[in-house]
Amino acid sequence: MKDIIEQIIEIDTLAFENKTKNEQTLFNKKQDFENMISAYRDEKLTSAKNKAQTIAEETDAFIIETEKSHKEQIQKISASIDKDYSKAETELIQKIFNKLFVLEG
Repeated sequence: MKDIIEQIIEIDTLAFENKTKNEQTLFNKKQDFENMISAYRDEKLTSAKNKAQTIAEETDAFIIETEKSHKEQIQKISASIDKDYSKAETELIQKIFNKLFVLEG
């Protein structure tokens, strides 16, 4: 009877040790997976942040280039208008002087 009780105790002890080992193994696996998920999340967040930064920089460069182009177009149009105005003004002044001198003469 004593041998049976000792065997039961030994089996129970081994079962408890196995349970403890399995729990520790599962806990370690859980920690490994949590660490992998955390690293993956951090990597993807960093990648997304870098892509967003790149897109923002490209957008800013595009906006600056577009504004520069529009300013150049506006300056060309303004110069053309100024040239046409100046020409019209000169012609009008010439006509006025011609009429004034014709009246005097």
